Amino acid sequence: MLKILKLVFTISLLAFVLIYPHWYVSGFCLLLLITAQVYFLLEYVEQTNRELTRFFSAIRYSDFTQRFAPEGKNSTFQSLYHEFNEVIMAFQRIKAEKEANHLYLQTIVEHMNIGILVFDAEGEVKLLNKAAKELLWLPYLKNIQALERTSLELLATLYSLETGDSKLVTLNREEGSVLLALRATQLQLQGEQLKIISLQNIRSEMEEQELEAWQKLIRVLSHEIMNSITPVVSLASSIHDLVAQDLITQTAGGHITVDEEVMTDVQTGLLTIEKRSEGLLHFVHDYRKLARVPKPNLKPVKLKNLFEQLDALLRTEMGYHKVKFALYIPKEEMEISADAELISQVLINLIKNAMEACAGCENPKVEVYAYYDPLENNRVRIDVKDNGPGIPEEIIDKIFIPFYTTKKEGSGIGLSLSRQIIRLHRGTLRVSSQPDKQTVFSLLF
Repeated sequence: MLKILKLVFTISLLAFVLIYPHWYVSGFCLLLLITAQVYFLLEYVEQTNRELTRFFSAIRYSDFTQRFAPEGKNSTFQSLYHEFNEVIMAFQRIKAEKEANHLYLQTIVEHMNIGILVFDAEGEVKLLNKAAKELLWLPYLKNIQALERTSLELLATLYSLETGDSKLVTLNREEGSVLLALRATQLQLQGEQLKIISLQNIRSEMEEQELEAWQKLIRVLSHEIMNSITPVVSLASSIHDLVAQDLITQTAGGHITVDEEVMTDVQTGLLTIEKRSEGLLHFVHDYRKLARVPKPNLKPVKLKNLFEQLDALLRTEMGYHKVKFALYIPKEEMEISADAELISQVLINLIKNAMEACAGCENPKVEVYAYYDPLENNRVRIDVKDNGPGIPEEIIDKIFIPFYTTKKEGSGIGLSLSRQIIRLHRGTLRVSSQPDKQTVFSLLF
């Protein structure tokens, strides 16, 4: 109002001056003054618009560093600038809370053991957590179409799964097969259709249930066979003694006439029954080991000491079979929580299997080494590798099944027992094989 009053006064003064034609210099000066007053009045009015524009631009582009200084302004602008600053600070707090929540949720997703994969309708990946990268064996994934090189079955499953659907998919890789359980959820987010896939490796759970089922079967078989075979063995032994001591003696005394050839056949048959029965008892006794694996006494075990003991124990036997034995002793500080005797039993079994597998090859060699596996969160890994003929693809999934063996004199419990021992250590026993090149058994703790 003061600026307007000043402008009105100056215009009135100009009108008075124009009455006198000789005062043209004064009139010109007053005209310049009026022009300046009009300019500053318009500038004053536009100031609010400029500050509003700056304020809304800061909100639009999330530039919450903007500040409005109320110092030196009249009370109206001081109040306006104060509210501007309060609004910007409120938005700044909201943004900080949003970023904190985002970081919190991102940390949780990355920390989960279950893989999470999120992609849109075009297959563009929006989220892939660390667990999913490890399961898919990929450092990054931009579009799920790239999974075509990994598994066509997996790619087709990702496209076909609907909300609430689940499916099992097997991925084969050099380190062994992975059984993935996939579950899907779809959602609409800001007009974009997204599909969330959870991936979980259930191979260990499946193997654990499989072992438990075999153990139950073994207990039943052991009970029934033992109950049946024990009296047979006892009876066969008694008949054999009776024939040897009484019947043959009586025949020699002339009291009973028995054909000598028949007697020989009877004795042979009874001996066969006894031997076969003893063999069955031995058979059952071996397999009962699978159901009675002792609970491991977990203690810190230095792999350096463990490897040195294995080297001293197996070096001579390897030399006898003319197999090169390379056992790389790890750093002294590398250790695991384990039962040293049970782990030694597993490693001896695997090393001897490797020795037998490559014994007939040219330049046979068995290597054992331990290291921290960066692909498994730096867990301790022990590999037993041989350069034998490898394991045929059609039987590699069967070698851990109890009773299954390809050896003429094998019992079929060695690998199954080894996997059970590693399972009790909360670890994993894997196998990978390349035909005519190598086989690697890996213990992951």
